[in-house]
Amino acid sequence: MNKTHRPLIAALVGLISSLTVGCGDSSEPAAPTTGTLEISVSTDSANVPVDPGGYTLVIDNGPGQAIGANATITVPALSTGRHLVRLDGVAPNYTIGGYNPRWVYVGTDKAPAPPVSFSISRLAGTTDCGGCWDY
Repeated sequence: MNKTHRPLIAALVGLISSLTVGCGDSSEPAAPTTGTLEISVSTDSANVPVDPGGYTLVIDNGPGQAIGANATITVPALSTGRHLVRLDGVAPNYTIGGYNPRWVYVGTDKAPAPPVSFSISRLAGTTDCGGCWDY
């Protein structure tokens, strides 16, 4: 090998090394790993006062979070994937429409999960007076 080719070969080896290292680098941002979940509660009180304290929302058996009897909250920064959502604190003379608890899928902010709705209604033939007597 000729001495004049050594610098050229060294330059080519350096260029190839740079290109090889650069091939694994992506210019696209990393995929998000969290999303938000909107949860709403609506209570049909049939013109009777509802529990002003509302209910307790539990996600994945974690700590409960208060939610009003007729309210909507947004839960931020949940990991993407399946989560178990449960509504607690519903009076025995009321019923929750649909499944409770229920599985929901949290997507990213670019593909958000559909809102979760809990509909609570009073059981037929019951009152909200907590055991009052009707004379």
